[in-house]
Amino acid sequence: MLMATNKPADATLPLDSSTLSAAEGAALYRLMTWLSPSFPVGAFSYSSGIEWAVEAGDIADAATLREWLSVMLSDGAGFCDGVFLAHIHRAAAAGDDKTLRDVAELASAFVPSRERLLEASTQGKAFIEISMNAWPHEALPQLVAACNGVVVYPVAVGLVSAAHGVPLAPTMHAFFHAVVSNWISAGARLVPLGQTDSQRVLAALEPVVVQTGERAMTASLDDLGSATFRSDIASMRHETQYTRLFRS
Repeated sequence: MLMATNKPADATLPLDSSTLSAAEGAALYRLMTWLSPSFPVGAFSYSSGIEWAVEAGDIADAATLREWLSVMLSDGAGFCDGVFLAHIHRAAAAGDDKTLRDVAELASAFVPSRERLLEASTQGKAFIEISMNAWPHEALPQLVAACNGVVVYPVAVGLVSAAHGVPLAPTMHAFFHAVVSNWISAGARLVPLGQTDSQRVLAALEPVVVQTGERAMTASLDDLGSATFRSDIASMRHETQYTRLFRS
């Protein structure tokens, strides 16, 4: 697997708080809420196959966790989920019901194993249900209905974000941050890792998150694909793993 060696770029956000408009502040508030660990979609109970990778010895410390997650994000499920989120977000904003249905179906079919489908679909369902109750929008029920089937997690995030008029770019980066943070949390509990090492892994993955997000937002559906066979196998092997803390 490839090791991410990119140095995080300097933050370039303006320091003057008055430059953040009311709409931008509302969008930021919603993203921080929807993609917070406290938003109850049950993400903490899933490891995306990381539990098996730890048992198999593929992940043994902070360095190997960082390497595993870097590739999983840039060349595997992470990138694909980002592509689905982007296409769903644009289709929802345009009211394109056919594309919503087609992309939602493809996103569900792209999940590599039974447990990963359980992970993606249960989180997606919870995200939609909680959003409809706590953050309702008149367009959201129609957008969900247009998908006409299982709504996996990245599709759900794209739908809710577009319905509320939250731009794609910050949605993408917030989504990836949430996903990577949950992966690291799972790895930290399993290896185990200390809190400082976990934060070092998160910091090291910043350039991977940014670059993968940019790629996903410009990718077509023809660009979908995964080169993380070991990760996919891990999610399958986890189904018969004897001792388990996680559901995937």
